Amino acid sequence: MIPQYVKAVGQLQELFQELADSGKIDDAQANRYDVSQKVLINFHSWVRNLVFGSAKVDLPWEDPRFEEAWKLWVNFKKEQFGFSYKMIGQQGALKDLVDLSGGDMEKGIAIIHQSIKKGWKSFYELTEQKAITKKLVQEQQIDYKQQLMNRLGIE
Repeated sequence: MIPQYVKAVGQLQELFQELADSGKIDDAQANRYDVSQKVLINFHSWVRNLVFGSAKVDLPWEDPRFEEAWKLWVNFKKEQFGFSYKMIGQQGALKDLVDLSGGDMEKGIAIIHQSIKKGWKSFYELTEQKAITKKLVQEQQIDYKQQLMNRLGIE
């Protein structure tokens, strides 16, 4: 049933586009079509959820602590910024979190808590990790400069 529905909606879109291209549709009709199309899409989503069940976000770690932290993050975004994730947006944010955490769940939870604590809209590398990385880079630069000076015979 759903494939036929999708096909029918596609055919209606093609027909409407042909009429619009030939100049047989005015702005009011185009607006009515847009509203109707949104209703059809919402109805389709509703039917799909009834038939297949609502889609669930795939969390990267199956651990109650992470699930709790993720729910906290989603609620924070909604309350703080009036932002509600769609499923694809959640999956993207989770991928960013996994990338930033290096696949470490504890670090991922810490990143979530840091973002909430600082009121950030997104995830960023842990601030203490940044300080450690910066210190290591500075030490490497100093070491490199010293090696270069030694090679040149400068003290």
